[in-house]
Amino acid sequence: MAGGKDHTVPEVVVRAAHKQYRHSEAISDIVGFPDRGHSLTIDGGWREVADTALAWLRRQSL
Repeated sequence: MAGGKDHTVPEVVVRAAHKQYRHSEAISDIVGFPDRGHSLTIDGGWREVADTALAWLRRQSL
């Protein structure tokens, strides 16, 4: 998950890290939240982030 306003771990860094998994057997995906900063899970709107994570887990049957 990437926050578009994250100055601690900018979205470009998240995308670069995600790219490192392209040849891995690991299940990975990337979701951006353009109006969010670094504290995705504790800032206002945390429920959308949590629901997104839960939906991803369900799609993976986890």
